[in-house]
Amino acid sequence: MIRAFFMAVASGLVVAAPSAAQNLSLRAPAWAQPLLAADIVPTNGGRAVLAADGVDISVRVTIAPARGGVARVIRYDARGEEAALALRCFTGHPSTGWWLWGPDAPHVSEVAPAQRAEIAQLARTALGVGGSVGGPGETCAAGEQAYLEIAVEGRSTSIARSCVTANDSAGRLASRLSELAGWRTEEELAAAAVAELLAADRAFAAKAQADGVAAAFSEYAAEDALIVTSENITTGRAGVAARYQNWPQGARLEWAPETARVSARGDMGWTWGNSVYTAPDGTRTSGRYVSIWTRDYEGNWRYAFDAPIQ
Repeated sequence: MIRAFFMAVASGLVVAAPSAAQNLSLRAPAWAQPLLAADIVPTNGGRAVLAADGVDISVRVTIAPARGGVARVIRYDARGEEAALALRCFTGHPSTGWWLWGPDAPHVSEVAPAQRAEIAQLARTALGVGGSVGGPGETCAAGEQAYLEIAVEGRSTSIARSCVTANDSAGRLASRLSELAGWRTEEELAAAAVAELLAADRAFAAKAQADGVAAAFSEYAAEDALIVTSENITTGRAGVAARYQNWPQGARLEWAPETARVSARGDMGWTWGNSVYTAPDGTRTSGRYVSIWTRDYEGNWRYAFDAPIQ
């Protein structure tokens, strides 16, 4: 059955049909299958089929660069007057595989009314196209290939494009959704992740000044956080809370990150910076620190390891 689906896509025979029993991801070309397999639960909310009760327009676009880079799976759902875009990014290459970038949960953004109208028009136009353009060996050298799943008011279709261009409605729909979802190059993703991590460390420090060291270290700790000093080792968020519950009254701990690095997957990183501990009697002790961070399921940075360097 799956082979038959692929043959239909390749020969351009996939046409609009009732969506109730369709799982359009089964029709995906070989290059898109790993991305869809990794993404079907996060963006579909567990739904095997694209359409669902109460959803007027639903589009999922899988885009991958032929020469490797950042692949995206973008989901658009419109329900009445509300619409949202869900984006997940992957880095890698078609020949070696794709790795999820960042948190497990997709990045979700709202869609303005004018953009909803634009997407609705593009989706309705693309719905009448269907099929595929370009064979397996016809990927554009420096471009991107796309697989679109579209469901509009009870009708659905799938579209494969070996090279995304603005020359047809499917290419325009894929490009516009990618643009609205806010995709970035690998370099832009890495730079954004470093900026996010530095901002998280600064917010951590600000929390310590505003609400106290105990509150800050408890809130920003990962569940399995580890704090190592020359005197002791603390493990787990509960252990961190217990460690700082008797923080000396009047004592302050201030710090500021100097730099950060983030892993190739964007889900782990480290910061180092300078710190000052002020004792209740006003004595100041300067030092440095190193923190290793991981993202939680929602994408928030939490420190997994923290160590002062005297």
